[in-house]
Amino acid sequence: MVRSFRVAADDTKKALLKAARQLILERGYAGTSVRELAAVAGTNIGAVNYHFGSRENLLNEAMLEFFLEWAGRSAEVDVDPEAEPLKQLAERSRPMVEGIPAAQPAFVMALEALLQARRSPELHRRLVEHYAMLRRMATDSMAATKRGSELPPRFLEVVASYMIAVADGLQLQALLDPAAIPTADELALYYEALAAAARAAAQPPTREENDHA
Repeated sequence: MVRSFRVAADDTKKALLKAARQLILERGYAGTSVRELAAVAGTNIGAVNYHFGSRENLLNEAMLEFFLEWAGRSAEVDVDPEAEPLKQLAERSRPMVEGIPAAQPAFVMALEALLQARRSPELHRRLVEHYAMLRRMATDSMAATKRGSELPPRFLEVVASYMIAVADGLQLQALLDPAAIPTADELALYYEALAAAARAAAQPPTREENDHA
């Protein structure tokens, strides 16, 4: 009997999270009520506090679920383990740009969550943890490659922060003017050009270049 009760409780918790995700997208954070959450989940109002402690905790969990799904798309991309960091960025840029339309609802929620975090210390803490986790995922992925393992940890952290900033920035521009953002091929070409320039700069000057100097 205890086991079946736990299964039922887990089902209710999942139903509430699913309802929260649906309602936040439809009505926004502030417009989602406990009564609506319970009705859509097919449970009673008391289940919200029982499983999550408060309406805010439930909504925060739902938003963080969206964020984690969005972040996982980039982390799951296979990259050449022998490639330099800029080449790896080029490989990761394609799924990031191509995934912008599908990730747009989560990004809208992210903007709303950031505003809400100014009034909610708990949500602020969770978002700080979320971005720290994103940086760890990115740095761990790069450090797992041969070229990445040769780079200083702080350098990888800087690259990770840059990747997150690019993803957030492109999402913001796409929200306002989708046609203005670069295509996946254009962004990949940009990184590949930077990689080529970095390789050229790292090579010693040729005899002809020394003669001209």
